[in-house]
Amino acid sequence: MFCGIVLTSCFIPPASAKPETPQEAKRNASIQLGLFDLLPTLSATEEFNDNIFLSDNYKKSDLISRIAPALTLQSNWHRARLRLMALGDAGFYAQSDEDDYLDGELGASAGFDIGPAFAIDGDIRIAKGHEDRGGNDIPTGADEPVTYNEQNTEIAVRYFAGDVHYRTALAVRKLDFDDTPLTNGDSGNNDDRDRSEVRLIMRSSYQLGLGREAYGETTFNQREYTNTPDDQGIFRNSSGFRLLGGMTFNLTDLIEADIGAGWMSQIYEDSRLQNNDGFSLRAATTWNITRLTALDFRARREIGETTVTNASGIISESVDAGIEHELRRWLSFRLNCGYQRDHFEGADRTDTTTRFGAGVRYELNRFTDLDTSWRFDQRRSNETGHDYRRNRALLTLRLKI
Repeated sequence: MFCGIVLTSCFIPPASAKPETPQEAKRNASIQLGLFDLLPTLSATEEFNDNIFLSDNYKKSDLISRIAPALTLQSNWHRARLRLMALGDAGFYAQSDEDDYLDGELGASAGFDIGPAFAIDGDIRIAKGHEDRGGNDIPTGADEPVTYNEQNTEIAVRYFAGDVHYRTALAVRKLDFDDTPLTNGDSGNNDDRDRSEVRLIMRSSYQLGLGREAYGETTFNQREYTNTPDDQGIFRNSSGFRLLGGMTFNLTDLIEADIGAGWMSQIYEDSRLQNNDGFSLRAATTWNITRLTALDFRARREIGETTVTNASGIISESVDAGIEHELRRWLSFRLNCGYQRDHFEGADRTDTTTRFGAGVRYELNRFTDLDTSWRFDQRRSNETGHDYRRNRALLTLRLKI
């Protein structure tokens, strides 16, 4: 049936129509229930992956079938906001049945404007996810993907005083990893990765003019592990901060950007773990070069968590860029590339990953599009056993309603 829809639709070009704004397209694709918009979506993907275990010595290819339904209910109220969300993601391997997975997420967010200068927002999400075999913190000899439960909660307060805007947010993230079977019949213990992360974000910004804003942002964090010490006798609890100063731009439909730079630091409870600090970077830019061509750029430098032996954390640096061009209103083509460098502090290990991709999207109608793409990534490490090369070919059918 899937193939029949694709083949039939490829010979039926979409009818011409006046271009819609993104807001109009989203509204028209939703089901309106009084003061609410209901937006159901469904995507089905067939993927060929030539290295499902991210291995240099044991490469295994497979065909993966994925289905991802999503349901969003959003209010149309004037001064209050309510959004409910349910997501699903199921993957089925043609040969490696033990790598099948079933992920999901439930979320709710709400907000209220208290007068013209004060607003409060809250968000809570509960998710079940997985990590494919071959990842950095996956137990050696894992026979299945590692599954985990995640909880995210955030409450934020916003205040407007003329051209100066203030925002303070408290965010809590909890991770609980399940044990995984090993190929030798034992069970891999992942409890050492269970942790809670608390962040306090304070941001103030000043309006420089239409579409331009300068800001300063301070983030404090506390990362606490459930098992202390872990199986290696290490106390991995830590605290840190990140300072950023930068600007945002939103110039009509031409450029939208957020560029900030500053300093970051993470101090660990165990003196055997190396403390980490250095400059921090966050950049996200979308430039609509013409009405048909858009350029995206992303860059970041941050400190991440790991349980790799002797490593306190990962200082990760990445740059990604992509360009998309509309050949027709219903047909677009894109190219993207990326580079990432991960340094495992204290372990003398450095991984570099390069990424390339290309894709074509064909809009069958306002509610359906077909996407085909190729993705390549390659990791090189100065430590034996962590190199890999992978090619992926994907075909996706998306239904918006």
